[in-house]
Amino acid sequence: MPTTNLEKLHQIMSGAMVDLEILTPTASKRVKTEFIGLLENRFIILNYPSSKCLPTASDYLHDGVMVVVRALIEGSGGQVIAFRQQIMSVASHPARLLFINYPKQVQLFDLRSQTRIPTLLSAKLKLSDDRILDGVIKDISLTGIKFDLKDKTQAENIKGMQCSIILDSSNRQAKDFKGEVCSVKEHAQGAYCGIKLLASEEEMKSFMGDHFIDPSILESETE
Repeated sequence: MPTTNLEKLHQIMSGAMVDLEILTPTASKRVKTEFIGLLENRFIILNYPSSKCLPTASDYLHDGVMVVVRALIEGSGGQVIAFRQQIMSVASHPARLLFINYPKQVQLFDLRSQTRIPTLLSAKLKLSDDRILDGVIKDISLTGIKFDLKDKTQAENIKGMQCSIILDSSNRQAKDFKGEVCSVKEHAQGAYCGIKLLASEEEMKSFMGDHFIDPSILESETE
């Protein structure tokens, strides 16, 4: 029998942020919301997205709509699970919740499919709420970075946030990279943030060349 990976659903922590992609005939809508829980072989329960995240949620979220749910598994080294299913029901009492049909199969993705190169690049992390945090890029690949945040008190509730990586605020020609904070792990002095980058492979190779990082190292490691 083919592997279904359904056991991975039990590794999603209650209250964890998940990515909900709503599939429509014209375009998809993506929004962040919380994982509430599951009843095995019956349904998955998600919190109804806030109006701030999706002002017209009621236009898209109703019974029978197809959605894709993606979640990061804690302690898995950057493993993401994803499944596609229909909304079973939208509850309004005692709380607004989404009930999604239990998937028949779950897909696994490794955020760290690329080898990472150690670096010590000073940078700033600009979050979607306009906070700017100081830190250092500890390693980099074509798809992500590890950002070492200097002050761990600033790491609270930033997981799942959209962000920009600013490498040299004094240089107007310097390129900022968009991304998403996928993991946060505190250490003695600060916190490590795993950030998935939204830049293209060619943009990342160009950036590495500008900072004397040889991207061919990545290619040789993955051959």
